Amino acid sequence: MRKSRIWPKVLLFLFVVASLAGAAMLGRNLALYGHVWGPGESGNRINILLVGIDDGDLADPKNSPHRSDSMLLLGVHKGSGAVSLLSIPRDTRVPIPGHSNNDKFGHSFAYGGVDLTIATLQEFLKVPVHYYVVADWQGFIRVVDALGGVDLYVENKMDYEDPYANLKIHLKKGFQHLNGQQAGQYVRFRYDEMGDIGRVIRQQKFLKALATQAIRPSNLIRLPQIMGIIGQSVQTNMTPWSFRQVFMALPSLKGNKIQSDMVPGNFANIGGVSYWASDPEETRKVVERLFIAPPQPPAEKK
Repeated sequence: MRKSRIWPKVLLFLFVVASLAGAAMLGRNLALYGHVWGPGESGNRINILLVGIDDGDLADPKNSPHRSDSMLLLGVHKGSGAVSLLSIPRDTRVPIPGHSNNDKFGHSFAYGGVDLTIATLQEFLKVPVHYYVVADWQGFIRVVDALGGVDLYVENKMDYEDPYANLKIHLKKGFQHLNGQQAGQYVRFRYDEMGDIGRVIRQQKFLKALATQAIRPSNLIRLPQIMGIIGQSVQTNMTPWSFRQVFMALPSLKGNKIQSDMVPGNFANIGGVSYWASDPEETRKVVERLFIAPPQPPAEKK
């Protein structure tokens, strides 16, 4: 079987392991703002928000608000096993309930944690979010190190430091083997002409490289160590039953059942602030295709 067919299943495997470990530790219920669909499935779909958060301000990392660095909505169609992935740039301009009519989507996590982030996303996309998985970057770094690092081509030299966020990025251009710290730098870098959109593209590229590393036979013996790291670094409201629903889709999952996209739009400078301005009509079409319309049958090979 080709690796291009394998990596989506590996990513989902890592995701559901994270969900199960987090559910055992947390087991909390959502208490959201406004009208919410709440935990549980609606129809034949399960939608899960995946959030990667930063480490907070260096001066007070425990008490300072965390910001969401990456956000992905994952949808699983229980009948067909089809999977949808939508990246939401954190600079996307959206109304945040109870705070602002126009703000950056990523600010919702700092204002009200995952509850407000879900409420904001549901209002923006008009689809239910049933579950969430929140992971911090320190856990991400430790998982990459446990897997032995990742081989990746870095497109350009990357240099940036933010002492308040404890963020130091220094990577050279070219093909190289990245350890956990370096991988974290690569997926968090957003300080070029593409900004947050470039980071979304790099994150997708990195996930494919990580999956290639994860499926190596030598990493099977490291699974208990990886599960332990995930259990310490992940928060989720998924129950064993919801985990089972997602897991049951995996046996039939193939690469051609994966649909992925990003919120369509363009860069905009509004009031001196840089945003990703979504295209309402194109966004509606993407959401309809990924999370509402019946999954299309895979294209037959000629």
